[in-house]
Amino acid sequence: MGAIIGTALSLMLTVGGAAVAADGGPGAAQHYLAGHVLLGLGIGLLIATALRMVARVLVSRPAPPARETAVPASAVDIAPVTVLPVRTVSAVPLRGRHAA
Repeated sequence: MGAIIGTALSLMLTVGGAAVAADGGPGAAQHYLAGHVLLGLGIGLLIATALRMVARVLVSRPAPPARETAVPASAVDIAPVTVLPVRTVSAVPLRGRHAA
């Protein structure tokens, strides 16, 4: 939704700026400058919106699956695994704010 609103706003600023810049009449120099400012804002916002959309697509694209290299069974060494003993939970009654 933000991309649609950003695109609409940038196009409105661009077209409005071009219309104001093209308007001839009394005080045309002020309108010319204001039109080009609006035109620049519209084009800049359009470029920023397009870059944001492209970045969003690139970030959301899933990564290609990694190549799995098969390891021959003879190359795998068997290692012993040591399991530590499990500690028992202490039966100390809770007091104060920990009792809740």
